[in-house]
Amino acid sequence: MIIMILRQTQNLSLLKRFVKFLRIDYERNLVTIDIVRYFGWWAHPLYYIIWTVVIPQPYESAELRFASTLFFIPFFFFKHYPDSFKPWLNLYWYLWLTLTLPVIFTYLMLMNDLSGMWLICETIMVMVFIIFIPNHLMLTILMFGGIAVAYWGYVQKTGVHLALTTEIVTYLLPLPMALLLGLLSIWTTKKGELTLKEKILHSLAGSIAHEMRNPLGQIRNCLNGIQNLLPKRYHEDTSEPCNGSRLDRIYELVGHGQMAVKRGVQIIDMVLGEIREKPISPESFTYLSAGRVTANALDEYGYESEQDRRRVHLDTQETFTFHGNETLFVFVLFNLLKNALFYFRTHPESEITVRLEKGAEHNRIFFRDTGPGIPSETLPHIFDNFYTTGKKGGTGLGLAYCKRVMQSFGGAIHCDSVEGKFTEFILSFPIVSDKAFKGFTDRIVSLGRNDFAGKRLLVVDDAPLYRTTLKAFLSPLEAEIDEAADGGEALELLAARHYDLVVMDLNMPKMNGYETVERIRRGEAGSEAAMTPVVAHSSEPAAIARNMSENAGMQAFLAKPCSQTKLITTLRAALHTLPDAHLASGLLAGRSVLLVDDSALNRDLLAMNFRDSKMDVTVSENAEEIIGILREKCFDILVTDIRMPGMDGLTLTRRIRSSDDPRLRRLPIIGISGAAEEEEAARKSGMDEFCVKTDSPALLLSAIARLLASPPSESSPVKFETPPDRPVTISSYGLSEEKTDDLIGVFIEEFRETPTSMHKAFVAGDTDSLLAEAHKLKGGAAMLGAEELRIAAEELETACRSIHSDGLAELVEKVNERLTAFSQRYC
Repeated sequence: MIIMILRQTQNLSLLKRFVKFLRIDYERNLVTIDIVRYFGWWAHPLYYIIWTVVIPQPYESAELRFASTLFFIPFFFFKHYPDSFKPWLNLYWYLWLTLTLPVIFTYLMLMNDLSGMWLICETIMVMVFIIFIPNHLMLTILMFGGIAVAYWGYVQKTGVHLALTTEIVTYLLPLPMALLLGLLSIWTTKKGELTLKEKILHSLAGSIAHEMRNPLGQIRNCLNGIQNLLPKRYHEDTSEPCNGSRLDRIYELVGHGQMAVKRGVQIIDMVLGEIREKPISPESFTYLSAGRVTANALDEYGYESEQDRRRVHLDTQETFTFHGNETLFVFVLFNLLKNALFYFRTHPESEITVRLEKGAEHNRIFFRDTGPGIPSETLPHIFDNFYTTGKKGGTGLGLAYCKRVMQSFGGAIHCDSVEGKFTEFILSFPIVSDKAFKGFTDRIVSLGRNDFAGKRLLVVDDAPLYRTTLKAFLSPLEAEIDEAADGGEALELLAARHYDLVVMDLNMPKMNGYETVERIRRGEAGSEAAMTPVVAHSSEPAAIARNMSENAGMQAFLAKPCSQTKLITTLRAALHTLPDAHLASGLLAGRSVLLVDDSALNRDLLAMNFRDSKMDVTVSENAEEIIGILREKCFDILVTDIRMPGMDGLTLTRRIRSSDDPRLRRLPIIGISGAAEEEEAARKSGMDEFCVKTDSPALLLSAIARLLASPPSESSPVKFETPPDRPVTISSYGLSEEKTDDLIGVFIEEFRETPTSMHKAFVAGDTDSLLAEAHKLKGGAAMLGAEELRIAAEELETACRSIHSDGLAELVEKVNERLTAFSQRYC
């Protein structure tokens, strides 16, 4: 019995390895299949006409010729098959090739008595077959298998075996020679590719070391600067307090150190992208203000000295909007900056000027430095991969990658230079249509309205203009917005009223934003205000202000000025954060998270943050194996990337939500993406939360904590025979009993008409409205810890999303019964 089990296990292991091989091999064959599908279906019928009409042969077979065409039909739709079918489609591809080439050609050659014409065709077939199947083992098996099938067919058709005479052997001699020559050609080609790849990797290793030396050197300088600023460790010496300008300098050095780390990560991403030839995905693109992101990038760059910074000038009088990725755009600017700053020491009079220009056909950014210039013979090659000149040890990848980035934006990058005078890079961007930008803005505003409608916000700023601007940006959200001109006024308002979020200027007279938020977190405006999310909004250098505001207790940072979409996106991300880091950590400790992301770098960074919060982390790069993992082990939450090769996060979520396992259907799921506009698709697929990858990891941790605050752990299920005396979630946020009762009253009032609305939607067959009501109720019940009500609302939400809507009447009735029971319990 044990031996049988072991054999079955080995067989399953071999099958998995075979399927994995087919899946990987399919990716290699994609281009070939895509090309062959344009002629593979008509090639044999055409040959049939040639060999029967144009150059008649003694024997032809319409059945075999058209069988190849018939069996080729599935390849017309190969791009539309599910991911799970890819390995078997690859196997089908090999079987079709075997039928089409060795089987048909060998059979017809034998039936035509090994004529000279058919021996030539057979030799060509062998060469083509070798080209199509690069794997030597697979090639050998299929080639000889196909020939064997052809010979068997020949024997069945004629009733005789082929007699191997000296003449026939002479005729067949070119075939094994062609096979050996083909294999030798493949071997030498692969050997050459491996040698070239090895040389490139050696070059890259040295290049990466050179490129990383700069950011690592900046980190070292920052750490040395911090060490020199720290007070000496003498208990009796208080003459060197760590405050004021010294503390500001420490924050500045920490900020520059973080920028250096970011620069290092970008270099790694660039090199890996070039090695893997991975295209730049536009899925993370959004609409950006060229003036704002350029100004922020120039401010945040880690200059070696303030003198270097003063030699960099920016003209944004003609700013414009472009569609792209901010991180990639900043990489382009940083690369141009690094190259130009390299020559500052040898050319002390040189300067850098960055100018924006709007055009009728293209918008442009001109990056000009008055350094040594580029020789005319070098200029045509500067965007070539691995081409470097002037700087010893350069990668030769920076400008090539900049070109790829600009092309992915739909634009271009060019260079003009006069040796000894200047070098000017011109970044061209396509014009963004008013219709496209308005559509994007409308989507962001609509999402913001869903979150902020009916909520109360407080804008704190000593400048009336900024207060007016922010209120204008936020007015479409249908939120109540109050103003405060300084920190003291903000404390008074927070103590007197409930606010859902605060936007805080940092540099204000009387009491600045840092002190105000520190006093809020200490409870000076009340215990409720102490838990209110605060977003910093300032024109102070981001490298300093971002870290200082976070340490003061703020949840996000916005640089002044900012766009309406950036403002709304940031406020939405911060709305439901947990200001108390210890509270979030307490909710996460010991909980299990399954993380899915095809990027190794993203997986490592997120897993590190999860482990720092004492979470039990399991990671995977392949969404297709997640269902199996979830069935084998219980997890408290799933965090998945949205865009991945093969099965993406949206498909994965839909499969989980339609699972026959109730435990999986209730699993909290958070989607992560580089594009804010992915949120709508994420919500529709069944994800509970959505986070942007570029946001602070604290926002993702807060989202996880918020979801985990309500559902009971699968390992120790909690059963409520009757509703609990006090909702568990609200109390975990540290609110008073009186405030909890107030929130319960708000919940009951908010959903008082829900049973009537659900009934009308059900009668009208309006599943979209029914889905919206169920989703909204699920969120409110989760916040209050009304678990039975939350589960009922979730079941109704899942049913509304499914294709089959059987049982909706029972689910609507169930939700209404539990909502009524909850309301009666606390009225």
